[in-house]
Amino acid sequence: MTAKKAAIIFLLLVTICSFGFAQQPLIEVKAQVDTSVITIGDKITYSIIIDRAKDLRIIRPGEGINLGSFEIKGYHFPKPQVKDNRVIERFDFTISVYDTGTFVIPPYPVAYFPSDTSKKYQVVEAPAIEIHVKSVLTGSAKKELKDIKGPIDIPFNYKFWISVAAVLVLLALIGYLLYRLYKKRKERGYLITPPPPPRPAHEIALEALNKLFASDLIEQGKYKEFYSRLSEILRTYLEGRYFFPAMEETTREILTGLKENEPSEERYRELEYVLTLSDLVKFAKYVPDEREIKESREKSLQFVEATKIVFAPQEEEKNGAQEPLMVEEKKEGT
Repeated sequence: MTAKKAAIIFLLLVTICSFGFAQQPLIEVKAQVDTSVITIGDKITYSIIIDRAKDLRIIRPGEGINLGSFEIKGYHFPKPQVKDNRVIERFDFTISVYDTGTFVIPPYPVAYFPSDTSKKYQVVEAPAIEIHVKSVLTGSAKKELKDIKGPIDIPFNYKFWISVAAVLVLLALIGYLLYRLYKKRKERGYLITPPPPPRPAHEIALEALNKLFASDLIEQGKYKEFYSRLSEILRTYLEGRYFFPAMEETTREILTGLKENEPSEERYRELEYVLTLSDLVKFAKYVPDEREIKESREKSLQFVEATKIVFAPQEEEKNGAQEPLMVEEKKEGT
């Protein structure tokens, strides 16, 4: 083989290797468990593995991440491994669940910045994992049936029946007195004043939002407390407005439920922005800038105002009766 041919082969190998390295993404996120079938109360090791470029900035998972129905019993974060300008980081969590059935460890969002000058983050998710939890009970052996016992003679208890008669007379007397009281108050209103109707969900939400925005949590640097409260207010409003258990659902499940109830794409995007940013601050220790905080406030108020239900009176009918009419208010473009 001549030197010229050897040089050509060497250049081809270098080109192929360079092309192969160029195809590797900036970041890859995987999730795995040591077992997917357990009995109730067993512990599982759940791992998030991040394979990234050495100079890539990321927001690492914290100790208190949201794992749905699973409780975190412990955690271990081994030292990162560096190899060929790549960093492999592993985050191990010991988790458990105390119920039977099929449970899902929700996707975990990992935020990263594509370059050193990037101010906006991008998100890549560790995939969801299904865990099947079986009961420790295997069923008891069939028990032997016993013979039926014969009848037992019960002596007549005079004291018991006298007590029963006294109670019945007392109940009849109380009923008579209540009836007389009802007759006297019939013209003046209810015997017992009914409780006032519950406040509309949007009134409660707007009041809570304004109180939160007037607080000094942001000025004190308490971003996690601020966004935890903001997420709780919006989830409570969604339960009262759309009647689904938003407090028990993940952000992805909430957004899926909202699409089925709220046709407006703009409303969907407003809620998606606020809840996603809240998750990053609560679970990934992300520190939002002034613009993101301002947008969180504006989009939260806009979402509640645009999706609230208002009540308007119907036109007075011929007989003079008037009934309330429920009107759903839609404010597109707000």
